[in-house]
Amino acid sequence: MSKKTATEEEKAWDNYWTKKQTKTQKIYRDIASLYRKFIIKRALNRIIEEEFERGSKLLHAGCGTGQVDEDIIQKYEITALDISKEALKLYKLYNGDKAKLIHASIFDIPAIPSTFSGVYNLGVMEHFTKDESIKILKELRRVLSQNGKVVLFWPPKFGISVIFLNSTHFILNRVLGRNIRLHPEEISLIKSKRQVNEILKKSGFKLT
Repeated sequence: MSKKTATEEEKAWDNYWTKKQTKTQKIYRDIASLYRKFIIKRALNRIIEEEFERGSKLLHAGCGTGQVDEDIIQKYEITALDISKEALKLYKLYNGDKAKLIHASIFDIPAIPSTFSGVYNLGVMEHFTKDESIKILKELRRVLSQNGKVVLFWPPKFGISVIFLNSTHFILNRVLGRNIRLHPEEISLIKSKRQVNEILKKSGFKLT
């Protein structure tokens, strides 16, 4: 969420995870859960295992419910961070005590420099402006070891999941006259490789 204080951001995400759902929102959440489980989680497993040795200390920065961590949490030392206490409650519900949980902002991670071999998140960066993204990435760089890596699942503007979500919102709100937001606004979807390179370069990273 852009242009919000940390407290406002926390309240917004707590509300997202706990608000009473309409039938339509529940269906969307169920579909999103299946998408994370059968598509996103498998991709995450593959990339993490390719890039990091087993037992590495990894930070899931903006962990949400942590459903995608179900497999890698068995092989790596995971620290899960989120600004929402409600999200962390759900994370623990799904994963028990297998990860260290941290309630904090992604802009201000309570960890000393060079703590982690890797940092990853999924569906987080698109909720922030370009300048905010750079600040976030600089903070992630601070807590990474010298040769550490960051893995970002950052949706492209014309990706299948984005097109599906936008089409659903159009039908619900423009055609059916509803006032439903199924997901927090995505203000910085990826438009090009050049865009990603620019943000990463300003943050001290290089694209691999």
